[in-house]
Amino acid sequence: MNVWRFLPLEVKNGFWNMALDESILKMAIEKKSPNTLRFYKWKPSTASIGRNQSLSNEINVPFTKEKGFKIVRRITGGGAVFHDEYREITYSIVCPIKFLENLDANKVIEQFEIITQGIIMGLTIFGLKTEKDIIHCPAILLDGKKFSGNAQVRKKGYLLQHGTILLDLDPELMYSVLKAPENVGKSRMVRSVRAKCIGIKNYCLNFQEGKLIVSLKKGFENALGIKLEDGIISENEKELAEQLAKEKYSNLSWLKKYE
Repeated sequence: MNVWRFLPLEVKNGFWNMALDESILKMAIEKKSPNTLRFYKWKPSTASIGRNQSLSNEINVPFTKEKGFKIVRRITGGGAVFHDEYREITYSIVCPIKFLENLDANKVIEQFEIITQGIIMGLTIFGLKTEKDIIHCPAILLDGKKFSGNAQVRKKGYLLQHGTILLDLDPELMYSVLKAPENVGKSRMVRSVRAKCIGIKNYCLNFQEGKLIVSLKKGFENALGIKLEDGIISENEKELAEQLAKEKYSNLSWLKKYE
């Protein structure tokens, strides 16, 4: 059985979170890092934009700064996301594309879905019944409402996939940070989020974060046929992540790449 590294839940700022994801990807490509699953939260709350998005089109920058939130550009695709420090857990996976092909996931969409199957199986263990869908990118639903969106980048035979797991949500705050699409009012977007999105806490009488992480860990093991062993960030990964956080993710030239 394939043994992967598991990096337990940590709470960090958005620059570090994105820098560490990229660092692990780069080191894996160089055969210096193992296949890895990690969970993390964002503190302070952070808006992230996809690699090809325009900051000014997607984010209400003055409001975000006023609230003390951060903004970061991802290296993955997908749309703008508000990562609420109190209402979300994020996962990320780095592995060779060949590993997923060996599980009969040969198309990009199949590779997305076999990874998100880890969340589905984990939440089944946790006691929730979920289903998959595609809303721009692969999404996961509870009672027809989205609680998880996912994004991916592929480089030199490896992929990084990360995604959100909503615990709860505040649509009013979300669309104070995120801009509504052109010709669509904020109030309409808030109503849409209330109608189409959900946090998993809505289905839990006694939510326990630790139990959720254990269940998700087991779900990924079952979905991918792997064994996850607790590990730590290597010094090489840490050094590169610190460099990326300083020189790239906290740099306005990267954030405003398409302005």
